[in-house]
Amino acid sequence: MFEHLDFTGRRVLITGASRGIGAEVARLLAELGAAVVGVARDRATLEQLVAGLPGAGHHPVALDVGDSEGWRAAADSGALGEIDGLVTAAAALAPVGPIGFYSPEDFWATMRVNVLGTLLAVYHCLDSLEAAGGAVVMFAGGGATAPQRRYDAYATSKAAVARLSENLALELAERGVRVNAVSPGFVATGIHAATLHAGPGLAGEDYFAATERRLDSGGAPARRAAELSAFLLGDAAQGITGRLISAPWDPWEEPAFQLRLREEHHLATIRRIDDQFFVPRDPPDSTG
Repeated sequence: MFEHLDFTGRRVLITGASRGIGAEVARLLAELGAAVVGVARDRATLEQLVAGLPGAGHHPVALDVGDSEGWRAAADSGALGEIDGLVTAAAALAPVGPIGFYSPEDFWATMRVNVLGTLLAVYHCLDSLEAAGGAVVMFAGGGATAPQRRYDAYATSKAAVARLSENLALELAERGVRVNAVSPGFVATGIHAATLHAGPGLAGEDYFAATERRLDSGGAPARRAAELSAFLLGDAAQGITGRLISAPWDPWEEPAFQLRLREEHHLATIRRIDDQFFVPRDPPDSTG
């Protein structure tokens, strides 16, 4: 599939680009010919990443994704430029522990990065995305589809991102912009330092031990999440929008599954799984 993807002449903005999944997405898209606009807080690490990308036209933008004024200044200065695609990979995991341990401010700090940061990226890139008929890829793993005990802020934020992707997909369809969310699986990145720092007492003994095992084994490959992101940004994903797709578990490379994503309204969306769908029913027949 990827030998047929060509992003030459396209410009993709990636948040969280300095490390982890964001960096892997940046590398793959650069390999496929895209010019990458990398966004992250750590300027030195970001500049090192951008300098090492193949191809030309790459550009670092150092800002905190949850900072509205930072985004506004970057947009007003022209630093963001014209964007054909957007990947929002920036994320925070802490606080780790039960409610009562962490402060409401700690909770909001993660929501600010994961949810507000995602919204701000779309907001400030929207005009150029619409002009290009572009696509947005958000990251919504870790609690988006199931509760994640002791990770209240992270799990809540990822469920919010999944719903945000569905909302924006509906709103932006008429403007020619596709929006999808990716569940990357457990990828061995620095984000899990928060769990290791918290220890088994706060993270929970079972989850802490599972995290250590997954980190030792390497977890799910970041490349797989990057490949799904590239697919969703590309022309081959036309007609697929408003979906939450698992990079390691869904057969998203198969044409039959891609057809289902286009045609089956509730597939790969956040819904209840019982028979109560909370949809309007036809009123009773009043003619007697």
